[in-house]
Amino acid sequence: MKKSLFFLFFISQIAAAQKLSKIDLLSAVADNICSEVIEKKVEIKSEFTMGVYMLKAVNLYKDDIEHYYGKNYVANKEVMHTMGEEIGMYLGLKCPEIFEYFALNQEDETFEETAYLQVTGKFHKTIKNQFLSFVVKEDSGKTHEFLFLHSFDTSFLLTDNLLNANDKIEVTYYVSEIYDAKIGKFVNYNIVSYIEKK
Repeated sequence: MKKSLFFLFFISQIAAAQKLSKIDLLSAVADNICSEVIEKKVEIKSEFTMGVYMLKAVNLYKDDIEHYYGKNYVANKEVMHTMGEEIGMYLGLKCPEIFEYFALNQEDETFEETAYLQVTGKFHKTIKNQFLSFVVKEDSGKTHEFLFLHSFDTSFLLTDNLLNANDKIEVTYYVSEIYDAKIGKFVNYNIVSYIEKK
């Protein structure tokens, strides 16, 4: 009896440790993106919005993604481009309607590739100047300031003052050069594109 219980436990541990095949992984990520976009009735009008939903879905399968694309996949532009293309093929098969806007506007608009980054930490404070910005503090003590320039799905967390000091949040952002008139030169700013309250 003990041997059979041990054997079952051993088999279950092996099964749990197995990774999804790459095909199953890409299919699962695409399914997740499709279901969320369709359920929330989101119109994908830019690569920026698509990138946010892709990152959210990818993070649900982080171990498998790291297995196939490496641990530093978010910071590696080439890897992110390859992964985006591969996931995009499955999205095209599963929910092609989300690409409708791109198909209608590809002659009129040029979309630049944007490298999206993420940081998790505690909401520290809001700074109100000409633009709204806020500070996030990681557990290590490192702080990051983010500029709020445009609307996104969860921007109400900022506009409606729903974030309190020490709330744990995950911020998706990109870095952009913006001209600072006070100092007379271009400066890199972290532009927030999505906030998820943990």
